[in-house]
Amino acid sequence: MILKSAFCKRPAGFSLLEVMIALAILSLVAVAFLRSQVGSVRLVDEASQISLATLLAREKMAELESIGFSEPQKNSGTGGKEFPVFRWEQVVSLTEVLNLRKAQVRVFWMEGRQERTLELTAYFAKR
Repeated sequence: MILKSAFCKRPAGFSLLEVMIALAILSLVAVAFLRSQVGSVRLVDEASQISLATLLAREKMAELESIGFSEPQKNSGTGGKEFPVFRWEQVVSLTEVLNLRKAQVRVFWMEGRQERTLELTAYFAKR
C-alpha cells in the first residue's frame, strides 16, 4: 500500500509568484522591443532627410551644370514647397588653374537641435 501525503500533492495551475515572474520577463521583452522600434523610426526619418537633401543638392548642382563655366558667384535660398525644411547655398569660386571653376552646393537642415549639412562639389572647365 502506498501512502500519499497531503504535502506531496500539487494543485493544478500556476502560483502567483510564477505568474508575476512571467509578467516581469514579458515586460522586459516588451520594453526592449519598443526601444528598438523607436530607434528604427528615428533611422528611417534620418535616411529620409538625407535622401531629400541629396535630391535638392543634385537639383541645384544641375542648375550650375546647365550654366557651365561661369564667373565666381554665391547664391542661396530655401527648399521651397518641395523641400520646406531645407536651405541651400551655391558657391562658384576660382581655382589655381585659370580656366577651371570649383562649384559647391551645400544643403542645410535641422535634425533635433543639431544642424546637418550635405555638400556636393564639382569642377567646370572653360571650353
